[in-house]
Amino acid sequence: MKDSLTQNALRASLKDSGSRVELWFASIGCLIGTILLVLAVQFFQDANVFLIENSGSKNYFTLNKKVEGGALANLGNDEQVFKEQELDDIQSIQGVKRIGSFTRNQFPLTLYIWPSGKIGFGAAAKTDLFFESIPDAFLDFIPEGWDWQEDSKFVPIMVPKFYLDLWNFGLAPSRIEYPALSTEAATGMPIELFIGKKRDHTLNGRFVAFSKRINSVLVPKAFLDWANQKFGQPGKNDFFFLWKKGSIVGPPISRSDLSSLRDDPNFENWEVSPLEDPAARIPAMEGTVIPESNSDTSRIILQIEEDPSAELLRHIEEKGYELNVELPQQDLVKKTLGGLFLFVLAMGCLLSFLSIANFATSFRLVISRSRQKAEDLLMLGFSNAQISKIFVHQFVRLFIPTLLGSLLISYQIKSVLGDRARGMGIDIEDGFTYNTLILVFAYACLYVLANKWVIDKSIQSLSLWRGKVRNR
Repeated sequence: MKDSLTQNALRASLKDSGSRVELWFASIGCLIGTILLVLAVQFFQDANVFLIENSGSKNYFTLNKKVEGGALANLGNDEQVFKEQELDDIQSIQGVKRIGSFTRNQFPLTLYIWPSGKIGFGAAAKTDLFFESIPDAFLDFIPEGWDWQEDSKFVPIMVPKFYLDLWNFGLAPSRIEYPALSTEAATGMPIELFIGKKRDHTLNGRFVAFSKRINSVLVPKAFLDWANQKFGQPGKNDFFFLWKKGSIVGPPISRSDLSSLRDDPNFENWEVSPLEDPAARIPAMEGTVIPESNSDTSRIILQIEEDPSAELLRHIEEKGYELNVELPQQDLVKKTLGGLFLFVLAMGCLLSFLSIANFATSFRLVISRSRQKAEDLLMLGFSNAQISKIFVHQFVRLFIPTLLGSLLISYQIKSVLGDRARGMGIDIEDGFTYNTLILVFAYACLYVLANKWVIDKSIQSLSLWRGKVRNR
């Protein structure tokens, strides 16, 4: 009871009736600095969790041969495909568990995607696209409805999860008619497939899954084999010079377009020659014959044990292949987030440091205003620690509400941004992690100790000054 009365008496004696504008400015700086620190640390953790959960497997890679030169140089060249011996050589390399071939569509394909439905607001997103298929064993998982048959109501389509992120963060914000989509909303979108140059055939499609492993637009192999047989245009990339009456006529012509001219009555008198050897002329009818190919595998997927072995990397370099990690590991995104995190963290630390300095300066001013009272109390026998404790309590009563207020504001900001993120298919947990709370506790302790040290030093210097004056 006596200690309580003593503290109350000291508090009343040292009460400063002057302006406290400096303390309010220090509190505002502390509030803003703490909010920036908390949000930077928390969002950095949330972003890391999201990237880890949505990153592809690190032991799946694709290989393809390099394509070099311009359009004219490659117009008549054979496609860069893997021969059987090359596939066997790759399979025999240490660390390679298995190989799968990509099968692609051999017909023109256009997609109409209706993000808001065919009936309602919005418009269709139209794009020329390609389809590929791989053995099911290389998929992340087999989604429901992946088994396709000729009487199926729609063609199941699997796209990379990264594509949905590009839609939400790239295309949708720039086009008012395209809404951001969660994975559930995207799987419910109507899709129309138009096949052929003149869109002669129409099929319905549906996104059934979003892959975190394969960076390609995938459909079941059963559908692609059926569609290639029914609508395919094999040999469409073979081009020739067309000769009429001993001279070349017009630009190079494809094998498929050459075949469409066979009904011309003079077709038997025409000749063609390959682009790489214009002098090697042959009858036009022979040019319509599609040569047999031992392999049409232009891209393969590898499953390896861990990281690419030195032998595999050496083989790839010697052969001039291109190696791509399926779904790039978002290094650019991680670097951008890291840079943004460091910037916000630095701003928060700077503001917090300035607020600590401001608090220290403000309490030095408060102590200076109460100097005569403090000197009188020291002469009455009160210790430095007792007087310092009063000023420390004043600081704590101001700092604690500021800290709690910053946590409350940070929580509200995170809730609002989290709701918006979930609306775009990004799942962010509510509240703060234990790491963030531990950081806040350590930050609060550091803040209090720093200001306590400044207050103790100020009272100690005041006591020393009083001692020097008395000795004189």
